Amino acid sequence: MIKLRVPASSANMGAGFDTLGVALSLYNRIQIEEISSGIEIYNAGGESFVPRGENNLIYRAMKVVFDEAGYVPSGVRISQNSDIPMTRGLGSSSACIIGGMLAANIISGRRLSYEDIIHLAAVMEGHPDNVGPALFGGFCISLTDGGNTIVKSKKINPAIKFAVMIPDYFVATKKSRVALPEEIPLKDTSFNISRALLFREALVSGDMKSLRIGAEDRLHQQYRKSYVENMDSIFEKMYELGSRATYLSGSGPTILSVLDGNYRGFTQGMKRFFAENEHSWRCMMLDVDNVGAVVSQVR
Repeated sequence: MIKLRVPASSANMGAGFDTLGVALSLYNRIQIEEISSGIEIYNAGGESFVPRGENNLIYRAMKVVFDEAGYVPSGVRISQNSDIPMTRGLGSSSACIIGGMLAANIISGRRLSYEDIIHLAAVMEGHPDNVGPALFGGFCISLTDGGNTIVKSKKINPAIKFAVMIPDYFVATKKSRVALPEEIPLKDTSFNISRALLFREALVSGDMKSLRIGAEDRLHQQYRKSYVENMDSIFEKMYELGSRATYLSGSGPTILSVLDGNYRGFTQGMKRFFAENEHSWRCMMLDVDNVGAVVSQVR
């Protein structure tokens, strides 16, 4: 049996659309083993919408690796217990893909390198900014170049925490992608490049005063905010309570703030704000996961 712990991730950090991501301390815990025949899938959460056959995302990710390695399993048993909310912009699908691929690689005799796996995962997911942190942990710059996916991971100060605001509704990634224009003005592209570079430097160096400028974005948030209820007022309140940088996590609707202090006061203030305005949002304070996916082979 193979046990895996794969972290959640937040991508599109600030101006880093489809490029910058960070691993967070929410996890999908997965157990996988090869069995004599068939496909058995168990989900501890009990959600009826998690497929329990060949359409299961973990199984589909495993099959990609099996096919690449030329291995035919006799059968597979998958069990998962995930704390990562689905379809909320916290990398639940990337955690499943990375977990499935790592397990399949072990079962098939470790024929693929991590470089092979991260590229297969990025192709399957459609972009690399969540799968990079899910595999390598920390704060990641990820990109795909032809037949390769490049991920550069940096550990960041564990005193930095991430306040995550999760609503009680979801926005499908495909739907939010459609909201994006096919062409972007050159000045907006230049705007994001400069801010993404600043965001990276500020987060890695701990220059928290520069982080807010680096979080400014003109590529996706303004087009997606119609799908996120009261996004502007939530951003404003989070900055009022001490956020160093606030942004839409992935395609949303989760909103995330970077903090370096006043963690309890921030959480209490946001809970009061949501209660007073009758918003059904959940506030969580998470740590950075500087480790990434953890695998242990029990037998």
